[in-house]
This record gives sequence, C-alpha cells and structure tokens, in this order.
Amino acid sequence: MVPVYDSKVQEFNNDGLGTITPSSCAVSEEINGAFELELTHPIDVFGKWKRLQKSNIIRVNTHRGVQAFRIYRVVKNAVDGTIKVNARHIFYDLLANFVEDVRPTGKNGTQAGQQILSGCQYLTPFTFASDITHTVTAYFIRQSPVQAFLGDTDQAFISRWGGEIIRDNYNIAINTRLGADNGVRISYGKNMAGLEFNEDTSGVATRILPTALTADNQILLLPEKYVDSPHISEYPFPIIATMDTGYQIGKDVDGAVPYPTVDSCYTAMRQFASDKFLAGTDIPKLSLSVDFVDWKDITGYEKYKSLLTVGLGDDVTVDYAPFGVSVKLRVCAVSYNCLTDRYETLTIGEKRISVVNSINSASQKIDEVKQAITVTNQNVSAVTENVEDINSDNKLTPIEKSAALRDWSSFANEKGTLNTQATALEITTELSAYNDAFQLLSNYLNGGALYTTGIPLWLDADHLNVTTDISGAQFRQKFADYYAARNTLVQAITVKLKALADTAQNGVDTNTGEITTINSTLTTVQTDVSGLKTSVSSIDNQISNTEDGIALRLSNAESTIEQHSSSIVTKVESSTFDAYISDNGSKLEDVNTQITTMRQTVDGLTLSVSQTGYRNLLKNSAGKNGLTFWNTTGTAATVSNTDTSNNTVSNSAFSMASGSTISQDFSLKFNVPHTASLLYEASGSGGHVSVSITQNSTESVLYDNTNTGTEWTFVTFPFNSLNTVCTIKVTTSVNLLASDLIVSEGTNVAPWVQSDEELYTTNFIADSTGLTVGSNTTDMKAHISTSAFEIYRGDDLRINVAPDGTRLQKTIIEDDLTVGSVKEIVRSGVGVDFVVI
Repeated sequence: MVPVYDSKVQEFNNDGLGTITPSSCAVSEEINGAFELELTHPIDVFGKWKRLQKSNIIRVNTHRGVQAFRIYRVVKNAVDGTIKVNARHIFYDLLANFVEDVRPTGKNGTQAGQQILSGCQYLTPFTFASDITHTVTAYFIRQSPVQAFLGDTDQAFISRWGGEIIRDNYNIAINTRLGADNGVRISYGKNMAGLEFNEDTSGVATRILPTALTADNQILLLPEKYVDSPHISEYPFPIIATMDTGYQIGKDVDGAVPYPTVDSCYTAMRQFASDKFLAGTDIPKLSLSVDFVDWKDITGYEKYKSLLTVGLGDDVTVDYAPFGVSVKLRVCAVSYNCLTDRYETLTIGEKRISVVNSINSASQKIDEVKQAITVTNQNVSAVTENVEDINSDNKLTPIEKSAALRDWSSFANEKGTLNTQATALEITTELSAYNDAFQLLSNYLNGGALYTTGIPLWLDADHLNVTTDISGAQFRQKFADYYAARNTLVQAITVKLKALADTAQNGVDTNTGEITTINSTLTTVQTDVSGLKTSVSSIDNQISNTEDGIALRLSNAESTIEQHSSSIVTKVESSTFDAYISDNGSKLEDVNTQITTMRQTVDGLTLSVSQTGYRNLLKNSAGKNGLTFWNTTGTAATVSNTDTSNNTVSNSAFSMASGSTISQDFSLKFNVPHTASLLYEASGSGGHVSVSITQNSTESVLYDNTNTGTEWTFVTFPFNSLNTVCTIKVTTSVNLLASDLIVSEGTNVAPWVQSDEELYTTNFIADSTGLTVGSNTTDMKAHISTSAFEIYRGDDLRINVAPDGTRLQKTIIEDDLTVGSVKEIVRSGVGVDFVVI
C-alpha cells in the first residue's frame, strides 16, 4: 500500500489522503542527477486513483528508505483504464525557491550549503550537512537552490566544493562521495540477456602534445613534441590530442616557483602526459548495463552474482583482458522497484573524479590562490568572477581581456533593452546613473578616451592579444560601479512592473469575476476524451514592436469544455480587457507582456504551447516531427532521450552522423536584422561544425567551429535579410546532436519556441502537413489533412478516406451490419444476385 498526501503537508505521520494500490512503481536516481518516480495505477471503482492529483505527495520504499515524491505530471489513459504519474523527489521543491545573491566566502561544505538555504527568498523545511572540510568561495546569483547545488556552471556547489548529493526527504547532504569499494570484481565478457558491456573510444588519446607557457606568455612545446602511450601499438593508428598543462616557467604559485627553468618545465610536461595515460586516457571508456528483470535465476550469471550486492556510487572493478588492465567503474545510476523492494537496473560507468580528490593538483592550487586574492578584495563584492580573477600584478593579459570582452559585450547587448524598459516606465534617476556607469567603464576600457561606438580600444581585435598595463584596483572598481548601478536599475524596473501588474490585476477583478489573473500561467486541464468538446472560435494575438515597448492585444478568445455530467465554461472576452486598456492605456501600453506557458493534458495528450513574444521562423526546429520540412544529406534522424531532456528546452534533437547536413528554406522580412541560435553537442573533440545562410544564391558562413568540444554548446549569430526567402544549413564532420534552432527578427537573442504555425507534443502533432494524434500505450495513430483522413497501426495504413474513395485494409463485422436496402435479381438457371442499395 502506498500513501498519498495533500500538496501542503510537510509531516507524514499518518496515511494522509489514503493509500493506493499501484500496478507498477519504480524510482530512478543518478549520481548528482535526477531522482524521480514513475507510477501506474488502475482507474478503480473505489476512486483511489483520484488521489493522484498534480502537486500531491507520494511516499514509497526506495533504495534510500521511505522517501517523499511530489507529482508533476498526471496522464489518464482511457484505452487501458490506467493513470500514469511522474513525480520528483521532494528535494526538487527547491526549484520553486530563489537565491538572489549568496556568496559563501572561504567556507567549508556545510557552511556553504547552509548559507544557500538561509539565503532563499522564503524559508524552507530543508536541512544541509557535508563532510567536505576544505574551504572555497563561490557566487550564487539569481538562480534556484537546485541550480546552486547541482548546476552545470563552474560556480555550482558540486563544481567548487565537489562531492555527491544524498537526498533524504527534507535532509540534504553533499559528501565527498557516495557508496564504497567493497571489493566487487568481474571480468569483461560477452553480452547476454540482462547484461550489456559497452566500449566508447571517442575520448581516447594515445599520443599527447602537452603545452605550457614561457615566462613571456608564449606557447612552450617539448623538444620531441609528443608523448606516446604504452598502448599506442594496440590501435590501428595513433590518436593525437593536445592538452594544456597549465604550467608556466618562472610563475609564482603560492609563494613558490615550481618551474624556474625550461628543463624543469619539460620534465613536468612529460610527467603530466604520463599521468594522463596512467589515469586511463589511452583506454576506451567502459560501461555496463545490468537489467535484473532478465535474470530469471542465477543460472548462467554465477560469475556476476556479486553485482546483486552493489548500490548507487559503489565501485566495481572490471578486468579488461584486451589491454591487460583493470578498470574501476562506479554504479552511476539505478532503477528500483518500490513494490518488490529490489533493484531492476544498474548503470555502471567510468569513475567520476571528484574535485575534492584532486584538490592538491597544481591547477587547483592556482585556483585557490585566485580565490584568496578575491576574498581579500572587499571592494569588488558585486563584480563577476571573471573580473575578480584579474591578477594583482596590474597587467591585463590576453586571457583576462577575453573574459573582460565577454562581460562588456553582454553589458552592451542588454543596454538598449534596459533603456527602453526604464524609459517606458518613466524611471529616470536610476537610468541616468546606469548610463553614466556604463559610459565611465567604456571610457576606461577605451584607454581613457571618450567611448562612442564599437569595441573599446583595449578589447578590440588589434589589442586583444597584447598585455596592457593597468591599475588593477581601478579596473575592478569600474566594473563594481557598473554592476551596482545596473542592479539598482533592474530592481527599479522589477518593482515598477510588479506595481503595474498589481494595478491591472485589481482592475480586471473589479470588472469581471471570470478573469482572476492577467499575468497568467494556464497549467493543466484534465478530462475524458469521450466528454471533451473544445471550440476555439478565434484567437488573434498581435504583438507589435514599437519604440516604447511591446504592446500585446488579446481579442476574441473563447474556449468551451464539457466534461461528462458537468461542464466547465471559461470565456476570455476581449471587450473587458480592451475596455480596461482604453481607460489605463498610458500605464499598460509599455509593459513587456509575455504569456509563458500553457499546458493542457487530455487523456495522455500533453499539449504545450510556449509564446514568449518572439517568433521562430523555422518549422519543426527541434525535430519533434521527425525530419519534416528539413532537407538532409548523409545520415540524419531525430532523438528524444535523457540527454536532450536534461540539456535542451525542446527535449528533442536532430541526430546527425559525421559528414551530414540538415537545411531548411524559410520566409522572412526583407532588409531586417535577424538572429539565429543553435544548441549542439558533439560526440568528440576536434570536430568541425558550421552554420550557414544562403541568400540570393550566395552562401555565408555565420558560425564555423573547427575544434569542437564534447559539452553542450549554445551559439548565436546575427545576420541581415537580403531576400524574403533564405536557407539555413547545419554541417558537421562529427556525430552531432543539434537542438533548439531558432531564427527570429531583431538583434536580441531569443529563447527557443516552436513556430507559431505548429504544436508538437508527445502524442500530438499539428502543423501545415495536418493533424496527427497518437497514444503512449498503443501503436495506433490518426492523421487528418486537407487531402485525406488516415488511421495507422505502426507504419501500416489501415483506413484511408480520400476524395477519390475509401480504403479499408481489414474489416471484421461482429453481430449485424446494416448498410441499406437489398434488391434481389433472379437469374434463370443461375441463381439469385443480391444488390446492396
């Protein structure tokens, strides 16, 4: 029996709303990753299933004992009479909270985590502990506590302090590591049912080119250049990689000079490469997937039975015969059956090296020195890490200039938006101080001369790679002054917008009881398909750009929903809102209104519409409808998996093989600035990815990366339209996941949205090709277009209704079939013909 609790409960000392009897219930957890539950329950006559409402809490037995999970998705399936829910561990309640500005300075793990929780926008029931004792400094600014703890930035807790999270209801711990090495050892073998071995050579290097720096910041190479792996002959050819050691001749590190001479640096560079080989960079990455469901009994699995004793984070040593080495792997993900109280699956992969365990490395010592400098400089508490890492030697090096250029460019890009918003909201004092601070900072970076346009002198292309003598204190103070003025302006804009929103809300509540929120998020509507009739008579969203801001006009929207014995009628009429705008137009005209998310769930149909004020000119821009609207060369497909779910907005991507391209023709306005964006992940480093635009038969490369990494990378680039139709093309020389493509008007970087001519969800596709509805539980789907009505089972067309006739692949008639009248025609000596009329 599984108890369910009301969404507002924080103590679980009884059965809450009552218990349920699910037909399946499993939780999955990854090291420093997701911790979720998936449960299926019959739609029973006792109505237990009705307790499974969004935001309610479920408590189940897990590999970590009894844990609480909050429901975030509910899907009812009328076909098989079940309801399926997805829930996140109660830890993820912190996604809704907010950390405005928390800066643990010289804190150990426990102190830093507690400071994050105490710095939340509102109080939480969570506690925090850690066994990490070393001290670090980090900045957590305008993000959720979950991002602060587990985010993928270099400022996240797990990046700065290291460690691995333990989530135990409302108790959070991030300790040095999960699990232990209990001596479990197996031999690398052949795949069998429920046991799959995998090798990944994408990150292998058998010949390393180590680099360092001379005393005058020039690249230093070994006389022999390369260091070879002892396993180099076991591959068909050398696999070469360049690696920066971080070493520099004559540089003071923590009061000492570790590499005073060229020879001492050479020795350290050779040792660096040897250590990389010793760490396994010349051996394929091994992984092992275990599915205990396929282990009917232990017969045939005797030599792997020790896997039955391991849990999340535990070590598993694999003897890898092809190289005569032993590789230590870890259980990095598990799936646990809450009804049978046993593991269902284990994912065993390469051991993750914790930052904690490498704290004594030379590069880490350098980072600690930079942090110590930052801590002692109290005058720059509002400046980003890039600025605070400027060395105290009063020299602005090329590396530091690159960081400063990134920061300054982001300031310049947002300046127009902030000025527009502040002017529209009649914020003058804070705006003037902000513009003055930006001008003074730009003047300083321009060598003290008046800055007007372009890139400041010290950061332009001619001076970016040259070290410039500066006043470190003055440099940091200029950035600090800018940040203080910017934050004050942003706060003033936020306060003014909130006041206007409150005024608008009060006015609407006075005029009509049917509209309760103007700045609305329409979340979830659930009902039976058999009782659902939806009529959308007219929706006219017009968003127009003006110099003063963005005006949003909503008109003529009506939605009628009927549900079994009762009906819910919701009307949003333009007349009330338009009347209010006419009376308060001066206050509302310049408010940057955004309707962010509409979610509608209908019996397994989850419909998501995201409207952000930007228009995506590309169709099927993340592959949610396969390769529809895209032209391809080479091998291309679409995927939606854990990787895309964790790293993309669309939860989908184009999977492009090496040497492939995808391209699409799209329409746009003539002679207007546009901005294109792309999120991608390459399978290996050193690849080539490019994005081009073809206009008037001329192809222009907007993005060209000839040395890809293996992390998700977001890129954006502007262009000016020279025609009303152009072609965008993505080309890759490595296996690539490309996602969240968007082309929008204007110079601002737009968040990814679907085209306003399409809706794509798991089981629902609507675009210019027609309307397709599918199911999570069957392979049936229906497609409606202007030319045909079709029903498929898998890829097999079963029913086709077209203008030229109707085709039925298979017809079974049970009981009676009434088709009309029957005429008998007697044929002498032959028989009788029956004609159906």
